[in-house]
Amino acid sequence: MPSLSRREYLAASAATALVTTSGCQINSCTPTDPGVAQWSQTRASPQNTNAVPDQPTLTAGGDYWTSTLADDIDITGLVATTDMAVVVGRTSGEHTGILTTVQLDDGSSDTTHELTRRPTGPPALAGSVAVTPVLGEYTEPSSGALVALDTASWTTTWTHDTAGRPNPPTIADDLLVATGDQGDVTALEASTGDTQWTRTFGDDHQRASIPAPPAVDDDAVYITADGSAAQGIYALDRETGETQWEITGPNIPEPLVRTEDVVLASYDRYELAAFDAASGDRQWSRAMSDGGLFSPAIGHSRVFSADEETVSALAVEDGDVHWERTLEVDGSPLVVGESVVVPTTDRIMGLSIEDGSELWALSETSATRSVPVSRGLLYTSGNTVTLRTNCD
Repeated sequence: MPSLSRREYLAASAATALVTTSGCQINSCTPTDPGVAQWSQTRASPQNTNAVPDQPTLTAGGDYWTSTLADDIDITGLVATTDMAVVVGRTSGEHTGILTTVQLDDGSSDTTHELTRRPTGPPALAGSVAVTPVLGEYTEPSSGALVALDTASWTTTWTHDTAGRPNPPTIADDLLVATGDQGDVTALEASTGDTQWTRTFGDDHQRASIPAPPAVDDDAVYITADGSAAQGIYALDRETGETQWEITGPNIPEPLVRTEDVVLASYDRYELAAFDAASGDRQWSRAMSDGGLFSPAIGHSRVFSADEETVSALAVEDGDVHWERTLEVDGSPLVVGESVVVPTTDRIMGLSIEDGSELWALSETSATRSVPVSRGLLYTSGNTVTLRTNCD
């Protein structure tokens, strides 16, 4: 496939040093060299924990580099592993997009690959292969696909077509689980794209939507479904796709999270609930403030949950509240080291996991998504990617 020109992507490479120097002067900080990344899919792990508790805790830091994509690109997804980030963006006014790799040490990239379909979210990485959710062809906009692209050779290794708009996939070892808004749940071999099993939720009159990427452990695939014929939580056998247990109930639009012995479900407006992973029995629940409830992050035997008004730290075993903090939250929290990073409507904030006190704040009102690396935080805004690292 054709690639966008090197000039289009690396237009800012000469300015990278200037951006870094400017950040140091403003913050009286010399940013440290970034370490490795462990964020290979949309919520870090197949259990959807949204956490890297073994990495260094983030500090206020300073900008290390900023890279700029072509002017007509809007970034829709970002993941990172080892020494590189993989960035996906859509082309304004077109039904196409791009996928590029960015080196963590200097923000450079040698190749940007053109996607012939519009991406809908971040990819998931299986080694060097980036599996990206995309919409269907221009003539079939209601369909979609997962496209597996090897970032080492820039060749398409396999494609899996979907009946509707696909979610970002979940990868656990060589198992990849594909879901979407037309009720299909499909287990594939991540390396080949071969189908192992497929389940369809809904009936002939209405397919149920699978609104979020599933959580996967050694035994099961955990999904939520939303439709008149199927609605609630389902635990599916990882090897066969057969239902192990199910819980009917209200819509759960956010990803389920699997941790210790429980599965955590963020009901749309009113509560966070924990269910036994083996049986589906309810273990505990916690009422949350009014406002959209985001999927939690897990770290240090605590659940960090947030709605639009409050961030809470809860005990995994019983849901007891350790602390709460009032903030205008704009997305799911994530755990990095001994801190919890919270996107708000006007800042990205780092809070102490112990008491919720503020450790640092980044005034970046237009930042849309963040991914931690060791000693740093990648965040995107429009067509730019910035790496901010701790101070030396």
